[in-house]
Amino acid sequence: MHNLVDPAELSEDDVVGALARIAARDAGLARSAHDAYEGLTWGEGPAVLRQAGLQFWLWYAVPTKYMTDEAGYMGRLAQGAAALFDELGLHAYAAICRSSATAEVHAAFDRSDADGRRAVGRAMEKSGVDPPHMADFTWSDFMGGEESAAHSAVEDALERAIAVGDLAVGGRGWRAAQASVAAAALDSDHPDLPGQSWRTAVLTERLEQWVGAAQRSSRLLGSARAAVANRLLHPLEAPSGASAAVAPLVWLLDRHGAEQPLTQAGYLTPAFVRSLQAERPWDLVFPLDRQPRTEGDDEVLLAIREWLQLAGALRKRKSKMMRTTAGAAMAADPAQAWSALTRHLAPQGWDGFATETALLHLLDSKGRDSETTYGSVLEFVAAAAAEMGWTTTDGGERREPTESDVAWALFDTRQVWEACGLVIRKRDWKDRQFALTEIGEAAALSYLRHTAAGPRTSLE
Repeated sequence: MHNLVDPAELSEDDVVGALARIAARDAGLARSAHDAYEGLTWGEGPAVLRQAGLQFWLWYAVPTKYMTDEAGYMGRLAQGAAALFDELGLHAYAAICRSSATAEVHAAFDRSDADGRRAVGRAMEKSGVDPPHMADFTWSDFMGGEESAAHSAVEDALERAIAVGDLAVGGRGWRAAQASVAAAALDSDHPDLPGQSWRTAVLTERLEQWVGAAQRSSRLLGSARAAVANRLLHPLEAPSGASAAVAPLVWLLDRHGAEQPLTQAGYLTPAFVRSLQAERPWDLVFPLDRQPRTEGDDEVLLAIREWLQLAGALRKRKSKMMRTTAGAAMAADPAQAWSALTRHLAPQGWDGFATETALLHLLDSKGRDSETTYGSVLEFVAAAAAEMGWTTTDGGERREPTESDVAWALFDTRQVWEACGLVIRKRDWKDRQFALTEIGEAAALSYLRHTAAGPRTSLE
């Protein structure tokens, strides 16, 4: 079923005439058709009609936004819209209104709101016009103006591809074809920003939001983000030293194998820990009098193992540590390990804030070619945390984080950085130089790009 006309070719007079013809046959149906038209266009005329908008209205707005106790009102509005679309030559839209997908969504909402929302998700996905996530681009849960417009542009491109037969929804290989159409639309010229594509406009908007969110609360953090933002606009290729940087991660995943038993306390067994020591690809910052016997004796081993869990490479299952599919891929391919390292260079929560802020300070210092000490890093992060409103509890009293709090937040992550050669190592705890290496700079920029130009998952 195809539309015989483009909605952009229709006028208000066409709609008035269509409603009059419906009224001549069935006055009640005409009223439903008029109500549907008003809900779909909000006074902007028939040119704004599009498949994605129809589906959103039909499958989500009608069940959740109409305040009425009228039995069967969803079906009434759907039938009214279908009649109007048939009169206007928009037969593909009429078919959606009468489809089993629409009936299933409405029936699901009649059962419960949760059932309805799940049914909407399934129907949207199967429609073919819902823009898919791509290997190099993920849509945000909370979109800014540019991203919302880009999302609409991709929806329209998918609708056109379906209409002309370039995309056969449900056919063999249709998901790959859908992704290809979506990528081409995302990389097409932006209609209002010369020299930019929809993709670059979205990334620029995300970076502006990332900088702006900090600037509203912290002069220090806002300035640090603004200083690096332009360096995050474009993807960064893995540098030549990437394989060497991830060697400790790859080595441990390889030696770990598919699974390892755990002690009752949840640590790697002493026997396995001892077996690693002879070929361990890192040095302990503070050498021990004797070889480590337990995982806790080797702070770097413990930090790397816990990091691999956070990165999804290892997973505890009952009394064993299992290597995941992602972990096996990292063990087999350093490029996969580098991608994981740069995506998970910092943890979440307070530790993540401290780590990201430290990276920004280190990047700024490296860019200015100025010497940085670990103490200056702790001082900067603590000051930025105070400006951002972070607090902690001490003896039941709320207070701002201190440099000591920051040092604890960075401790485990710093072990991983040092093992991977991302920072210049030092023996002194606080006073000697502390800086990113060249490979560390590349890792930091890649991580910040994932964070700053990645999808927004919250309103913050």
